[in-house]
Amino acid sequence: MFLNSFNHFRAIAIAFIVAAHCYDVAGVTFNTLGEYIVRNLTAGGTALFVFISGFMFHHVFYNKFDFQRFIVGKIKNILIPYTVLSVLPISLYIYLHKPLFDGYFLPQGVGLINEYIIPALKYYWTGRFMTAYWYIPYIMLTFLLSPLHVLFIKLNVKKQIMITVMLLVGATLLHRPIENVHVVQSVLYFTPVYLLGILCSINRDHIYTRLSGKEGYLFVIVIALAVIQAVMGDYGNYHKNAFDYGGFDILIFQKTILCIFFMVWLKRFEDLNLKYAQLLASTSFAVFFLHPYLLRILNTIITSSGFQIPAPWIVFFLLILIILVACVFIALITKRFLPRYSRYLIGY
Repeated sequence: MFLNSFNHFRAIAIAFIVAAHCYDVAGVTFNTLGEYIVRNLTAGGTALFVFISGFMFHHVFYNKFDFQRFIVGKIKNILIPYTVLSVLPISLYIYLHKPLFDGYFLPQGVGLINEYIIPALKYYWTGRFMTAYWYIPYIMLTFLLSPLHVLFIKLNVKKQIMITVMLLVGATLLHRPIENVHVVQSVLYFTPVYLLGILCSINRDHIYTRLSGKEGYLFVIVIALAVIQAVMGDYGNYHKNAFDYGGFDILIFQKTILCIFFMVWLKRFEDLNLKYAQLLASTSFAVFFLHPYLLRILNTIITSSGFQIPAPWIVFFLLILIILVACVFIALITKRFLPRYSRYLIGY
């Protein structure tokens, strides 16, 4: 059964992701408590995508789950465009020997293997060659673990909740990896969000019944957590080495509650056909793949010209709109002129 509300949810999720990457290009700096709070509310939008993926895994794929067909579909729709779009930037970084993460990608020796093949594989495995691309190796590894997710679905609800809560508590101590380089750490961090999406799909009727009309309380909790994080002097995502202690990651709690808020609140508009939201949702993966390129180009132009942005926050919100519209436009044009290949080129 098609869920219109989750299509709207997908549009919101990609807008969150784009917004989180527009701050630097817009020249936004964070100096006040209010700015910290806004940053905390927009940060971590990836969790929304992860929640939706978990929800859809149960809602769409579980009943007729075929691992081979499932993985082949993900390779065609996600991994191939990722590979196509990775060739140029990875080649440039290797040619320039440009370090992006403490020399992790620099050659560790001489010769073809050490200077080219190993750095290329590191870039490809981590996605560290382009903003947000780390998500693709992470989500592909998550998809490869789908037989475990099937076993999770077959457990009774008490065990499902216990596992999800335990992993969520673990994620608050683990944090996201530094520079999002370590894929396994990302999998461990986001797995409870993915499982929460599965849980919410399994129990969606019960959740809608219990929480309908109470979304406001959920939203207040989200705001409160964003404020608490800001008061503590933190903003944005928490990153650290896996085995270092860095306190508790408040953001993941905030985003899991925000996921449930959107799930319940958007149910009100299940029968409403929002044309532009549907368009953004249908092109969301293309927007994901394209927006880092557009932001990189804009940032290069602004930096090289020495242009000083006069009103960063106004530019920030305008930039979100411009990037979303431009990405959707490119996706539609590519689909129009290369209908057989656009999905393999840009994910649409």
